[in-house]
Formats: sequence, C-alpha cells, structure tokens
Amino acid sequence: MHTYSAVADRLQVLVCLSNPRGLLLVNEILTREGFAVTTASTVGEFEDAMRLGGFSAIVTATEAIGTIREITRLPVVNIRASIREWADAQTGDRSCLFDRAAFVAGLRSAATSSLVGPGTSR
Repeated sequence: MHTYSAVADRLQVLVCLSNPRGLLLVNEILTREGFAVTTASTVGEFEDAMRLGGFSAIVTATEAIGTIREITRLPVVNIRASIREWADAQTGDRSCLFDRAAFVAGLRSAATSSLVGPGTSR
C-alpha cells in the first residue's frame, strides 16, 4: 500500500518513441527524476496505454506529434527540442548533446499545467 501511495503521488507520463534505445534511456531518466513512466513503441501500444488514463503529459519525437494530438489533448513534449546538434567546422564531424535538465524541467512544467487546466495541448 505504501508503494502504491508513492506511485500515485508522482506525475504520470506516457513516453511514445519508436527507437528502443531512446525509449529505454528516457524511461530511466524520468524514473530517476521521480516520474511514473509508461512506455509505448507503436501507435497501437500508445492507444492501449491511453485507455488506462491517468497521464499528465506525453513524451514523443517530432514525427509522432501529429498522430498523438489526434488521439489526446494532453500536453505533448517533443524530446528533440532538448537535443542540440552541431558540426565541427574543421572536421565536419557531427555531434549532439541532450539537455537533460531542460527536458525534465519542460516535462514537469507541461505535466503540472495539465493538472490545472483540462485539455491543454502544447
């Protein structure tokens, strides 16, 4: 019962990413940050999870946002907005950096705003 209470107090988010490695990493990050995470790797799994309800926000990537917004009006956080890419001018090598702090802060803001007003979409 105590474990259930702790889970019930956490913000519930649904992460929908088709990349298995990305899905695992985001799940680990958000779990460590205190979110209750449900994952889906396909639209079908996403729809099944949505039937359970109780989510405060959705995390996904750019290519899935349109489909997800057709299914729900919950806030949607685009994980790609927290990835910074650049190329080294001399070598042409491409690099990227995931801004974990900005991602978590943005998700927390989106998830808590959905608790205040119904039907919010971002």
